[in-house]
Amino acid sequence: MKKWIAIALTMVVCLSLLAGCGKKEKEEPVTLVGTWEYKELDAAYIFNEDGTGAYRFYGAEMPFTYTDDGESVSILFTGNTSPNVFAYSISGKTLSIEDSFGEIVEYQKTK
Repeated sequence: MKKWIAIALTMVVCLSLLAGCGKKEKEEPVTLVGTWEYKELDAAYIFNEDGTGAYRFYGAEMPFTYTDDGESVSILFTGNTSPNVFAYSISGKTLSIEDSFGEIVEYQKTK
């Protein structure tokens, strides 16, 4: 009888260890694509999948094209002749991006 109890307990332990090895939830890929808002100033970056986007500031939108290398984004605003390059990082739903003065500003992903 003790032998069967030991075998049963061993099986329970093994099954409980295997239970944690199931499918993991898919993590969303880290990408600039989407809308990132900075609510304190009613400002937002909108990055589209096709390399276009806009910067919205108090209702005014400035369209741009962009390229992204995963560490910095090069934004060419419509009408400008040279792009602005901004270092950035993404953690969860927070985009930390350098502004034109070199300060880091945090935007929250809304879409």
